Amino acid sequence: SSMIANGFVWALYGHLAHLPNVKYANMVGIMLGSYYFKEWTAAAAASVSGAIIYHKLAITWIVLMNFFVAARFPRKVATEIVGKEGVFVFVLLFASPLSALKEVIANKSAAAIPLPFTVASTINCSLWSVVGLLLMNDFNIYFPSILGLLCAMIQLFLKGIYGDGVGSMKRQNSFEMMGQQIA
Repeated sequence: SSMIANGFVWALYGHLAHLPNVKYANMVGIMLGSYYFKEWTAAAAASVSGAIIYHKLAITWIVLMNFFVAARFPRKVATEIVGKEGVFVFVLLFASPLSALKEVIANKSAAAIPLPFTVASTINCSLWSVVGLLLMNDFNIYFPSILGLLCAMIQLFLKGIYGDGVGSMKRQNSFEMMGQQIA
């Protein structure tokens, strides 16, 4: 749901700020996020059905409130409000895998950090950092992208250090045994 919300907020920001590349790129993000959400809800156990309702309500609330802001405020004010909201939602989305940081360090396993999302985040945030800073000079785009890139790099670092647990522990033990044999 955060992917849908993030895509919607940034597509609206792109529309309000007259940035078609931001608008259309994030419309694709809305479609992909919607597909992912559909697949997740189909695969989710009945025990999380209450959570699914809250996700749907959150998306609906974000869409309605942003339409209200866009319709009721002057364009410049609406652009600033939606842009700052976009910064907030973006940072939440890309920093969320770091919520497992304590667990990763305690268990010496980064299995809780999704590698495909982390790689996609690294690429996405790298590109938007460059475009936002060098081509658009838009704080609302480059600032959260740089923060997202830092979060993604921390996640990649943790994946590199700890791996996913069991297999990486075997590799670590192999290296330790090799070191003992050499010594």
